[in-house]
Formats: sequence, structure tokens, C-alpha cells
Amino acid sequence: MGVDHFFGRGETRTQVLFDNNLEVLPGELVIMSGPSGSGKTTLLTLIGGLRTLQHGDIRIWDHERGESISLRGLAEKELIGVRRRLGFIFQRHNLLESLTAWQNVQMAAALRPRPQARQEAQELLQYLLLGDRDVLGRPQVPKFDYTPARLSGGQRQRVAIARALINRPRLILADEPTAALDAHSGLAVITLLRFLARPRPATEWQALLREGEDSGDQGRLAEWQIPLLHKLAGQGGATSLIVTHDPRIMHQADRIVHLERGRIVANVVVAERLFVRNALRQSPPFAAILPEEQARLADELLVGVDPAVPLRPDQLAAASDRVAAFAPGSVIVREGEPVDDQSKFYLIRRGTVEVFRRRREGGEEKVAELGPGQCFGEVALLMDRPRNATVRAKETVETYLVRREVFRRYEATSRPFIERILARFRPDDALG
Repeated sequence: MGVDHFFGRGETRTQVLFDNNLEVLPGELVIMSGPSGSGKTTLLTLIGGLRTLQHGDIRIWDHERGESISLRGLAEKELIGVRRRLGFIFQRHNLLESLTAWQNVQMAAALRPRPQARQEAQELLQYLLLGDRDVLGRPQVPKFDYTPARLSGGQRQRVAIARALINRPRLILADEPTAALDAHSGLAVITLLRFLARPRPATEWQALLREGEDSGDQGRLAEWQIPLLHKLAGQGGATSLIVTHDPRIMHQADRIVHLERGRIVANVVVAERLFVRNALRQSPPFAAILPEEQARLADELLVGVDPAVPLRPDQLAAASDRVAAFAPGSVIVREGEPVDDQSKFYLIRRGTVEVFRRRREGGEEKVAELGPGQCFGEVALLMDRPRNATVRAKETVETYLVRREVFRRYEATSRPFIERILARFRPDDALG
């Protein structure tokens, strides 16, 4: 049962969330997008236990217990314990006006005392450009001892972010964390959230050390920030769920969940979307169609799981019309098989397949080996001819499935392109 939520009572009672189901995995950075009033912040506050759950269930993994706990019907004392283990970044900052920036961060640290928290509070503020150096390394007046009244909106937001992260929460819930920030500060925040999720290759942070005082909307990191970034991020493992309208950070997400009128209408793993789109661009039947059509077709195939992660049996069952798994040695297509309306084109998601053809003198020979991102089976569908090769799974293989009706949808556009390809090469050289 998905999560529903209502505001008001009696005749004014209005439903604002409708049967929403969402699974966020450890170490993911998930962005929730959608127009104002679509229910993003309401869903975020329900996940954080800041609103009473009315219908459905929300479960949060408790690392200390080693099990998930349900927020439904949870006693207030236990709910407070859950909230203390989360990191909240509020759109309105909610800083204590009588405390300095450093004291606001330290107040949160006092909820879960650690010997190194005092130093980490200062390092967080320094990394977030509130210390004695700006992004170009020039001296500036530190803001550690400033009260919120003396800080700009963007500076207050960075203090609130430091406060949310000081206790190294495993789940970070953020409502418009970068909306009030300039490009450099916004980049520092989203980069820290990415590194808190999991370690990243050196090429990622090196690419952020851009030259020049003005890096435009992209922003930049300073070399002096990098050691702090690694120290603050540690070994990763934090999950972030971010509500935002900020287009500057959308591409930084592992997953984008889109809400419309209280319903989750899209749940896209960014790496999976890029993987499928790139594969379709390299497939002759789909290389000729417009990029917008390629994107639409790719999104029809998505299952909401990064291609680097094997699909669970329940995920395979739920998406059986779009994806299939084959055990080692399984025949996926067999040479000579006729094609019909149930025949499919295959895009390899995980694993490796071997392609064999019959020899005239008997037996068969291996003619190719294909891996993730490569395709097979399109020629038989386009040319309406029997399969011209046998394809076997060399190991456990997962493939996306494109139905023949999809080919017919794009046949007028794709056929001239595929015929030009086949005019240069013998049709039997193509696989499928």
C-alpha cells in the first residue's frame, strides 16, 4: 500500500499525496522534482517523521539495530530518536538567532557528542566558504562568530547545511538546499553530498578545479577545499533525498523522482537512462530517429536500477515486459528461428553473450562476443527474416527487451538507414 496524505478535516479535507511507492537505496543521491504544490515537501517531511503518517507505511533502515523500522504508529519518544539520526536541511534555515554560526552547528553536535565534533564544525564551515578564505584562496573575514542577523540568506543556508551534516547522518533530507546559493557555494554543497554518498574517482573532483575567477553557472572548487572534502566525506554511505527546482544540480543525482499532483509519475536512475540512451544511439535501427524519440524510447525501457547493480527477482518480475535474465549457457535466440509479433530485440544490460553460426560442413563457430551496452536481434525484425545466428549467455545475462511493435513505430524512419548499412556489408554479417 502506497503513502497517501490529506490536509484539513470534514468538507475541507483535501488529498495531497496519492498511493506513492518509493525505495531509496543506501548511498544514493535522489532528487525529487516537480511543480510547486505537487507534494514534494509533504512527502519529505513524512519520511523525516515531521508529519504524522496517515495511510501507508514508511520504513527507514536503522544501522544501529541492523533492521528497518516502521514510522507508522511509532511512539513519540522513538520518533524523536529516529529524527536525531537524520540530517534535515530546511528551506527556511531555522537557525537560533541568539547563537553564532559555529554555535548553531555545535548545538546539533551536542545531540550526539563526539570528541572531534568541535573541529569538524569549523572544517564544515570552512569548506562551505564561511572561513578565512574564498574560493580563489583570497583572505576574507571568517563568519564563525556571526549571528544569523549578520549573515546573508546564502550564508545562513550554508550554516544550516553544516548543522545538518555535523553528526554524519546516514539519511539526509534537504528542501531546496542550493536555491539561495551562488554557483561556487552550490557546487561545494552538492559535491559534498555526492562524496558523502560514496567515494568518487579523482577525475571527478579534479574536473571541478576550474580556472578563472568567473566559472559561470557551473561554479568551481578550490584546491584547498579538496582535503577538507575527503576528510568530511569519510567512507561515504550516506543517502540524500533532495527536493529542488535548481537545474544546476539535476545532473548530479543518481536518481530523479518526479511528482505531479501528488503522484510519483517518474522514477529515473540517471546512470541507467544514460546507459540505455547511449546504447540506442549506437544501434542502426534507432540511430536515425530524432534525439527526442530516442530519449522517449529509452525511458520506456527503464527499470529504475543502475546497470551496475544486478536485478533482484522481484524487480525482474515487476518489469518482465522490459527486461529479462538468462542463466549461463541459455540460448536467447536460435539461428533459423522465424520471427513473429512476439519476437524481440535485445540490449545487453549486464553480462556477456556469445554469438555462433552454423558451419556448412557441420557444427558451429563462434563469430562474436557482446557485452553491456551492445545489441542483437534487430536485423531479423527489420528484414522480417529468420534469426541468422544463435546467441547464448556466457554468464548470467540481463537484457532490456524491445518489442517488435516498437520497431514498427519507427520503421519508416529507420529502414532507409539500416538499408544503407546493409548495402555496405553482407546482411549475414549483422547479428540477429
